[in-house]
Amino acid sequence: MSLLRRLRVLGWLQAIPGVGRLRALRPGTDAHVGVLVDAFAAFATLDDELSTLEADLILDMLRSAFPEVDHGWLGRRLQRAVRSPRPLQGLAIELKDSFNDAGKLALGLQLFTLVDAAGRSERNRSSFEIFMRRLGRPDYGLAILREMRGDAGEPADDELPFERLVFGRDGADVLLPPAASDHEFRVYRAGDLILVRNTGISPLWIRGRSVETGSFLRMRERQPLVVPGWTLSHEDLMFFLDVKRTGNTPSIYLEEGDAGLTAERTRGRQSALRVSFGLEAQVEALRDTELHAGSRGPLKKGDIVTCRNHERLGDSTGFSLSINDLRRKATQSGRRFRLAGDRQEYLVSNDAAALESGDLLLGSKLSPKTVLFIRFDAQRAEGELLVRESHGPILVDGMPVKNTAPLRDGSLIRLSGSQAVRCRFSEGFLDEERTLIESLQVEDVIHDFGPDSRALDHLNFEVKRGEMLCIIGPSGSGKSTLLAVLSGQREPTRGKVKLNGIPLYERREALVPFIAHMPQEEALNPQLTVREHLRHAVTIRRPALSLAEHERRVDSMLAELGLQSIARRRVGSPGDKTISGGERSRLNLGVDLGSRAEVFLFDEPISGLSSKDSEHVAETLRSLAREKIVIASLHRPGAPVLRLFDKVLLLDNGGRLAYFGTPAAMVGYFRDACEELAISHPSVAGKSPLGADFVFDVLETPLSSIGGGSNTGAARRFPPSFWQERFESVDLMQSLQMGGGPVSKLGELKDGDRLPVPPKPTRRLRAVLAVFFTHFLRSLLSKLRNRGTVYSTCLEAPLLAALVAITLRSSPEGAYQFSTALHIPAYLFLSATVAMFLGLTNSATEVLRDRPILRRERNCQPGAGSYVLAKLTSLGLVAAVQCLVYLIVGNHFLEIRGMLPYLWLWMTLTAWTGTGLALVVSSLVKTERAALTAVPLLLVPQMLLAGALVPYREMNRGLFQNSSEVRDRGGVPVPATIMPLRYAYEAMIVAQATRNPFEAERLRLQRRIDRGRSLEAPMTPAQAERFELVKEGLRRLLASGAESTAEAEKLIERIRRLSTSGTRIEVESMKVWPDDDTHARPASEFFVNDRIDLLVREAETFRNDYRNKERRSVFHALKKPIPFATQKTGKAVNEYVERDDEVDTQKFCGTILAAIIVVCGVITTIIISRQNRETK
Repeated sequence: MSLLRRLRVLGWLQAIPGVGRLRALRPGTDAHVGVLVDAFAAFATLDDELSTLEADLILDMLRSAFPEVDHGWLGRRLQRAVRSPRPLQGLAIELKDSFNDAGKLALGLQLFTLVDAAGRSERNRSSFEIFMRRLGRPDYGLAILREMRGDAGEPADDELPFERLVFGRDGADVLLPPAASDHEFRVYRAGDLILVRNTGISPLWIRGRSVETGSFLRMRERQPLVVPGWTLSHEDLMFFLDVKRTGNTPSIYLEEGDAGLTAERTRGRQSALRVSFGLEAQVEALRDTELHAGSRGPLKKGDIVTCRNHERLGDSTGFSLSINDLRRKATQSGRRFRLAGDRQEYLVSNDAAALESGDLLLGSKLSPKTVLFIRFDAQRAEGELLVRESHGPILVDGMPVKNTAPLRDGSLIRLSGSQAVRCRFSEGFLDEERTLIESLQVEDVIHDFGPDSRALDHLNFEVKRGEMLCIIGPSGSGKSTLLAVLSGQREPTRGKVKLNGIPLYERREALVPFIAHMPQEEALNPQLTVREHLRHAVTIRRPALSLAEHERRVDSMLAELGLQSIARRRVGSPGDKTISGGERSRLNLGVDLGSRAEVFLFDEPISGLSSKDSEHVAETLRSLAREKIVIASLHRPGAPVLRLFDKVLLLDNGGRLAYFGTPAAMVGYFRDACEELAISHPSVAGKSPLGADFVFDVLETPLSSIGGGSNTGAARRFPPSFWQERFESVDLMQSLQMGGGPVSKLGELKDGDRLPVPPKPTRRLRAVLAVFFTHFLRSLLSKLRNRGTVYSTCLEAPLLAALVAITLRSSPEGAYQFSTALHIPAYLFLSATVAMFLGLTNSATEVLRDRPILRRERNCQPGAGSYVLAKLTSLGLVAAVQCLVYLIVGNHFLEIRGMLPYLWLWMTLTAWTGTGLALVVSSLVKTERAALTAVPLLLVPQMLLAGALVPYREMNRGLFQNSSEVRDRGGVPVPATIMPLRYAYEAMIVAQATRNPFEAERLRLQRRIDRGRSLEAPMTPAQAERFELVKEGLRRLLASGAESTAEAEKLIERIRRLSTSGTRIEVESMKVWPDDDTHARPASEFFVNDRIDLLVREAETFRNDYRNKERRSVFHALKKPIPFATQKTGKAVNEYVERDDEVDTQKFCGTILAAIIVVCGVITTIIISRQNRETK
């Protein structure tokens, strides 16, 4: 049972993101990946050759199925499989037990794409059929062949083991626009696999690739499928597949009122239309209206119109919205499920594979996989919840649920911070509620840096979901300050920033996780690869997700950013040119794509890029803005970049608003200003295309007219306040003159129907460990891949050790002997100093270098405990290796035997202490120079007060408490009590004196003798016999001698064994001195140093002095009084007998150093956490 429990714990740990990645990300990650490569290669080479198309298909499928495996290894493994193909029958048998039925079905579909690409020969068909039979599912093979090749006629949907959806003309499941009359395709789903097959005449475009007639391609997230007149996203295909599977068609009600056209979940008095979304949309008029649906309208009460998804709703005023866009907006805030009157039980899940027709499907990827069973009684308005499967916490009305829970009318079942289900049994509904940021409002925001330094001045604007706003303005106009205010990192002096109407700074802790802010500074680590950056970012921002889900999202983000080809390449510094400037910018903005943020803020994302790279970055932002709010500050964007934005906000000096509106309207606004204000501009006169440069020229018109003088540095003709006041006046007049046409508020729901502020997510142990190990891996990889660390470990540590040891290798006379070596105390002191130095220098700039990353992550992780603990652990490991190399070299030269583990422990603990001190400094200072300057300030006082350079008895009397008694009798000066190096040095001296093989055995035997003497009851004959043997063992140990260290170690071990369990004859006949004593020496001389022994014995003399009125802390003594413990007085006690008021010096020093490390960690955590939460 214990072994089974260990295996379960190990499996649980390996499933944690970060822990699982400590395993090799190469072939061993998935046991059957190599066999799959062989299978794919065998099918692709059925025609005895591997085409480019087939190789591309194989790599695409393998990269999608195994995102963790090194893509370079996959390529090499595929080459080997192609050169030496294996028999298909044997491969099928190997894979038979590796997959469940769903996995076999997905594998069969992917294998058929290779069979089809290799040619439609009878041999290929037969090989595929035999393979599926050997795989254990011949029915899957026959079904795939029937569907793909039309064998025995086209099967019906219910005859297929996988899901099928047909897009095309009449008779298709989903009808395409008239412009796509030559297009037809089918979508297949098996588990997580979405496969698109082109069955039309014209090619499809997916992920920027052309899919020719008859070809297949796997569809990934965030990748569009383009046909003339319609662009479908991955989410669109999932919606249509889910509708066909479950039959659930979400509906909304459209109301006409004074505020325009609004969408509601329930029917009201003003409801004009009910729109039901399925494979087609059904529009029902609930009253007479001016609205049109497709080609029909105005609609009259009772009219029911079936519309295709690409058709539009509109009216005579020009308002128009496609059914597809309306469906996306309606489902963004969650679905409403009508409960049938004849059913009292429902299965509810966010995983379509767990449901059948009639079950309720929630939005996917908003929470971990969940399967719920709900039983209810509509008459009594109550029910019961049964949790069948959940990969995350489930809460009912705020209380966690593991198995079952009662439900009442209005109960809220929360699946995650972004998704919940509201029970409305009395009304006959279950409502899915999603936390979405629909709008960002800025109301009269003012921010001052001082009495006469205004950064933002009376800003008012609003950005809605799905819009992309560009902030432009001259340098110093407050663009970065505005983004900091919007991100929740700098509270404005006056005014409010609202999300969904909720003031940001009043509910900051709950709302900032929905905001991602990318400052102008780069937050990339030169030592990490592109994929590692995205992987770590996703894990930090979504730690509750599984390892597989993280890898899937990383794979999707790489495809969306166009960085797959460089995924395994290190980022490097900007000067290294390992990746281009455009790739750096796309990666820099992509690290936040995996978060649950709804608002994305980017500060100068295209700064320093070429025009083409700028367009690529802007297009990435455009794709991101489809479902989010995106705001980016740009300096002087070109016309192609500016056209991609929905709105533009122009700031002038002093943070004054000079314009807010669409880019095209801004150009027209300033063209009109040229005419009204008699501003001459060459582009207007020459009728050239106008863009941002024209706007800036007009905004900063000098007193001399544009083109009419050379005084370019003169004062401006129109101050910022002029443009601010002019726009406010124009905006007011336009608002008053606006017509009464309906304003679309589709997708907005009443406050009562939405939970805008989610509860703070509970941090489960698994998520905490995922964050810790991600920080740990990031820090450790950065150190190990840094050449400076390699040089420090391989060169600095051994060279320092050799220099110190060779210099100190000295005895009073004759050849060097360890027992009479003069400078072993100095060597131990310098070793402790080197350890402290390594800890300080390794860590002095760590937090400073990570500060851009910490600023990026502050909204999703305001606390810093996991980060600091990971830093201490990773840097401590690096320092431990350096200390080990140092000691191996130093101990070898000075012939220190048997002490490596103990001295390494104390050096590592000392280095860890230095790491903790350096992290505190690094979190406080602002520059690397200041951090490095602090290293000698921390190190030199410790060296001076450690008690080695200057003996304490020779120090200033004023440094001691009660100096007349303490200074000359082993006392410690008061400042030294807070010096970590003093405790490390003292512990190493005592360890060398008591832990060497000879003294360790002597002390062990002496303690047994003392315990025997202190027994009050008389000994039994056996005890008395063993007592005498132990005393004899001690006498023989003290009289032992050897010719070499190895011989001395064996002799000591033999004495230990025989004195513990040997017989009297064995002990008394034991030989402890060699016959040839020419080169023999006492065994103690190989391990005991006279200088060290003298220091400890002198300290013990002071400690056990009969004149001591109370227990004293004596430097280098074997025991230390326990602070605040009750002192025992009276007759002196033997040094080997334990006392309740004293503790071993090594334990005491170790506790002090550990406490310093913990305190430094806590202080660093508090400092970074306060910096993360600082808004002033």
